[in-house]
Amino acid sequence: GNAELVALADSINRMADDLSNLEASRREFVANVSHELRSPLMSMQGYLQAIADGTAKPEERAQFLGVVIAETQRLSRLVNDLLELSRMDSGAYKPKTAPFDLNEMIRRAFISALPRIDEKHIEPDIHLDEALPMAYGDADRLRQVVNNLLDNAIKYTSEGCTIGVDLIWNTERVTVTVFDNGQGIAEADLQHVFERFYKADKSHSTKGSGLGLSIARELLRWMGEDIWVKSKVGEGTAFSFTIRREVP
Repeated sequence: GNAELVALADSINRMADDLSNLEASRREFVANVSHELRSPLMSMQGYLQAIADGTAKPEERAQFLGVVIAETQRLSRLVNDLLELSRMDSGAYKPKTAPFDLNEMIRRAFISALPRIDEKHIEPDIHLDEALPMAYGDADRLRQVVNNLLDNAIKYTSEGCTIGVDLIWNTERVTVTVFDNGQGIAEADLQHVFERFYKADKSHSTKGSGLGLSIARELLRWMGEDIWVKSKVGEGTAFSFTIRREVP
């Protein structure tokens, strides 16, 4: 009947819109990946060419090779991030949940970040709770989330500012907050910070690929947890996420 034809036509139109949006997202993703790969490759090509054709002075060669090594490391991180997202998108990622010491995990994350924190003269402000029960989740992946948040804070915090961690817990979950009193994020950018390849600071493309926060959100979603951000320009930023407590 006519009603069935109308319903069928509506379904086909919705499917066409979904396919169109999917294709647009695919094109945007390919363009973003191409841009992120092109930048370090062009940099490496330029420096290696200067070494190969002799235009680089002998005293400059070590410096140029250092840049090339840094760019290869950047490419490696980007490829690993893309593989990580691909595994999660395909459903191949399975969290390995078990009880773990959250205090110790955060201490180790900060210790790993100390060289970069000291380099920028950043003041650490860590608030742990020794009475905190064991957390429950994929400890390795949650450490990756904390690393990503600390890395993000260090990149976008000016020298002399503060970076810290707060823990709040109840009978079911622990809320971990990684905060700083740095430059903050503009309100127009806040709703996009977890999108893939999105960078609030477009002028500093070398600071990262724009995938760290996306990976953190996807990892937490796979574990049934949440992540959110609060920020104000000139006053700092706070990323918070939840972790389950160990069930007694």
